[in-house]
Amino acid sequence: MSAAWDEIKELHRQTTLGAKEGLAFRIFSRPVASFVLYFIKDGRITPNQVTILSLIVGIGGFCVQAAWLSYWGLVLGAVLFMIAHMLDALDGQLARHRKAGSTVGMHFDFFVDELKAYFVFLSIAIRLYQQSLAGDGVGFIEPMVERFGPHSIILGALAGITGLAIGISCTQFLKLDSWKGTFPAGEGGSKKSLIAQLVSLAEKAGRFVVDYPSYILLVCVINHVEIYYAIYALVVCVYATRALLGITTKLWRINPYDK
Repeated sequence: MSAAWDEIKELHRQTTLGAKEGLAFRIFSRPVASFVLYFIKDGRITPNQVTILSLIVGIGGFCVQAAWLSYWGLVLGAVLFMIAHMLDALDGQLARHRKAGSTVGMHFDFFVDELKAYFVFLSIAIRLYQQSLAGDGVGFIEPMVERFGPHSIILGALAGITGLAIGISCTQFLKLDSWKGTFPAGEGGSKKSLIAQLVSLAEKAGRFVVDYPSYILLVCVINHVEIYYAIYALVVCVYATRALLGITTKLWRINPYDK
């Protein structure tokens, strides 16, 4: 038994070395994925199959949370989302262990991650909308519903989905080598101004909000998913606005005829 645990620890070290990850990856998804990896590493399942399984489980979480309006439906949906996140860690670790990573697989993984982000947000929005129609409380967004009606939840969801879509598109655009070559990142090392430090702090808070697996189970357990719904929608809209303005402003200033 001790030898097995030692091998699991070594698998975890080898397959997560240098990985950039959020809180949920560090404290849940990668440790559990390393344990599962020990049992499947020599099997026939492929990393892409794990990614597809992650998508299927994520769709299951969406269906449970959107359709089963009891407290336990809320919690079970969150558990399924966390399992999907664990599988998201597992596919990459399995690929690293087998040295079977591919560019197509990497992009497919990113694609599935983006789909799951939509599923989580939509499931919570649909659930809150149905609760408001039934006359149930919707937490601290209740004043908004009382003033503007239950359809305000749908409008907020549309804003969030739009912000998420634009934000994802901008992020993918900013990752292009052609963009990085045209607008290389500034050199570091200089002392940041107070405003720059505050912006940096706000960006870190925003990254935590976008990393929904780090807290989605908690807000479901305490039955306050409106916290996730409202803050997530706000953050993705702010990011989308900032990223789109940044891209268009830089390209506006470029003179294509200036050799």
